[in-house]
Amino acid sequence: MLCKINAALLVAVLVAFVTASPHTYAANPFKKSGFQLDESDLALLTAAAEKLYISDGVKVGAVEDWSNPETGSGGTVRLTRKHEYKGMPCRELQHDIELKHTKEPYRFTLDRCKTPDGEWKILAR
Repeated sequence: MLCKINAALLVAVLVAFVTASPHTYAANPFKKSGFQLDESDLALLTAAAEKLYISDGVKVGAVEDWSNPETGSGGTVRLTRKHEYKGMPCRELQHDIELKHTKEPYRFTLDRCKTPDGEWKILAR
């Protein structure tokens, strides 16, 4: 069974991350969730996620895999929903992350929304 993280707890962790650019890999929103992703893991995860939320043509259900042979971490990102929030287009992404030394993957669900200035940011409600 997947280790599920309470969405409210995850949102609280991500509040400081909301203003960061999606290209800011040093800010790791998963760091305080019981494990830490390497900067290179986060870069690969972010690149996989970007393929799903940047283009309007991606269909709900699309999946991108990522893997880091250096750390043994990897996972999938799935586009689970397209929606709007306060007039901004948003994408709900489900991240299933497997770490080298854990038996069960971790699951995180994040919303990214396109702000009026064109940047995609994590939504904290």
